[in-house]
Amino acid sequence: MVTESLTDDLAILDCLELFNSTVVTAEVLGISQSSCSRRYRSFSQQFDLDFDRTDGHYQANKNLDVLHSLRQAAQKRRIRKGQYRFNVGWQVHSLFVPTESDACQQLSLSPMDSWRMTSLLEQRLVDFWLGGLLELTPLLDTSLGRLRSQRVSLGQSLMCVPLCRWPIQVLSHSDHPLQQQAVISSEDLARYPSPSLAMGMAPQLMRHLQQHGLASTPSGLLNHDWALWQGKANDGLSLSYGGPHDEERAASEGVKPLGYPLNLIEVGAVIGHHEAIEDSSFTTNLKQMAGCLRNKPIAKHPALEWII
Repeated sequence: MVTESLTDDLAILDCLELFNSTVVTAEVLGISQSSCSRRYRSFSQQFDLDFDRTDGHYQANKNLDVLHSLRQAAQKRRIRKGQYRFNVGWQVHSLFVPTESDACQQLSLSPMDSWRMTSLLEQRLVDFWLGGLLELTPLLDTSLGRLRSQRVSLGQSLMCVPLCRWPIQVLSHSDHPLQQQAVISSEDLARYPSPSLAMGMAPQLMRHLQQHGLASTPSGLLNHDWALWQGKANDGLSLSYGGPHDEERAASEGVKPLGYPLNLIEVGAVIGHHEAIEDSSFTTNLKQMAGCLRNKPIAKHPALEWII
């Protein structure tokens, strides 16, 4: 039987892997740093995991199958009690309204790398991710434009339920020279700086943007920062990118869409381990998470296509 004390101690190991810090883990879980250190070592010894900081990261070095089984059981318990852990990706962050429920736990993670998120989902460190499917298209059997609101496999371990679809837009300051230009070419876009990510972090997005003369300036981003991504166009010279749901905040900074069609679609979805999404409790969890994306007025933007 998976007891409360067992899952509480396992949560310490999970948070150490997620945040790589005893200080942050202690803050997230509401315990002292000394208690955090003592309890993760005791738990590791109890299951012979050899869990410790290795090569700069907290991880288990022995009996990984035991840890996997513990996390599998703990995840089932969390999602069936509505106490799931979830994360909100930068793709849908402008749509998100936090849930009023104290049961589920939103994690303060904002990686720009979708593949890092899939790894956390596969390890059951995160239960659900509200994010984008663009980077995961190699795992899909159909195009983003044909997805419907139903369970869709993402390889052997993961599944998703698509929620909404939108075009990715080029953004610039309202006083940018290109805003006054009737016809814009990719050569015109290439004359101005625009933020990029390391190719391995977002190969689908970077490849498409670079075909249009964009993604010319390394941003150095590992985690999302509005000012260095969607809001980068606020400097008056740079170009940036976002969805229609980003327009409200962008407008408050003098930034608006540029009349240049990228012909690039993103799909927001709930993504998780297939066991979490196939569980009988998922329908309730899905309704709660989807509701968190539909409460802002910007969710009614005509360019947002809701498919749930």
